[in-house]
Formats: sequence, C-alpha cells, structure tokens
Amino acid sequence: MDTFMTPSNMPMKKATPSFAEPHLQVRNIALTLFAEQGYQSVSLRKLASALGIQAGSLYNHIASKQDLLFELIDEHETDLLDAIEASVRSNMKPAEQLLAYIRTHIDFNVKHAHRRSITQLEFRNLSPEQQGETLAIRNMQADILSNIIQQGIQQNAFNPIRFKASETLLLAMLNEAAFLVSTDGNTVLDDIIVSLQTIITSLLVRTPTSRRLAAQ
Repeated sequence: MDTFMTPSNMPMKKATPSFAEPHLQVRNIALTLFAEQGYQSVSLRKLASALGIQAGSLYNHIASKQDLLFELIDEHETDLLDAIEASVRSNMKPAEQLLAYIRTHIDFNVKHAHRRSITQLEFRNLSPEQQGETLAIRNMQADILSNIIQQGIQQNAFNPIRFKASETLLLAMLNEAAFLVSTDGNTVLDDIIVSLQTIITSLLVRTPTSRRLAAQ
C-alpha cells in the first residue's frame, strides 16, 4: 500500500488530524499545485509524485483530476455563500448590509487566496454541467447583493441606479480588491476594505444633496 509523503520543499498548511485522511491530503496538495502551477500543467503523475505515491493509486482517492478541481471550486463558492449569508443579517439596514457584504467578500477571498485563484482562473476547465452548478452558487451570492441594493432603493436609502450593471461592477471591484491584497505585500486588507466601502457608499447611498437633485 502506498504511504503518503509530504516533500520538505512543498509549501503546505500545518498538519491537522483531518489532514491525515488520504482524500484531504490529495486535495490540499492539489490546491497548492493548481494555484501555483496551473491546472493544465499539473498531471496526475506530478500530483502523485508530490504525494509520494504511484499515479494509479490516485484513483483510490479521487474520481478524476477534473472532479477534484470541481470539488475545490465548489467548496470555495459554497463557503463564500455561507459566509455572506451569516454576515448579512435581516435586522440590518441596507447600508449596513452592504458594508457587511463588502467586508465578508473581500476578507474571505483574501484568506483563501489559493482557492480564489483557482476558482477564477480554472473555471473554464470544468465540464458544462460543473460550470452550471458553479454559476448557480455565484448567482445566489449575487442575488444577496441584488436584494440589498433593491431594498436600499425601495427605502430611499440608495440612489436609483442601473441595477444589473451596478451589481456586475460592484462584484468586479470586490474580486479585484481581493486579488490586489493577495498579490501586493504593501497593500493592507483593512485599508482596501475601508477605501472600497467609501467608494461604493458614495455611489449608492443617498445624501441630502442627492435627494434634492432627484426631486428637481
């Protein structure tokens, strides 16, 4: 029976009891390799070598490389959705919900930079069915933002806007902010979050001046 090994030069997370489970170890090594070298560049042979086992033995732990990729992407998108749902509470005002959404989205993606990178860059390597499942989760994330904006407009807290275009722009800004923090060592997470909150708030939140202009 193959024994899993972790090469000393392989960047790894600190081992935990659950990490000893073979499938989780395959996932963890694959996550690092996919993020650092690219999904297409990581063959099953290379993955098996990093694990210290024979390539054929991988099929004892995964169905295929593509299914492994989908599992990593699906987990990231689902966990992000759960984090957003937990932070955006119904008893908050729309402006408070918006700030919670912004902070959670950026903070989560920065803390899980490898998973975020794979999710964004390797989506094209999923099957059409897998892409559909991933997009369904992303749509649920976007729906939360849509509802926040809609409620803010209905409550006269946000400026009336071109709805779908603004939602797409906001999500692009959030993703770019997370990428910036993850790749630029001089960029501070809290600074980015505060700056983006200020920009988005100034665009959406109705001020006394914007209300007077809208009434004219």
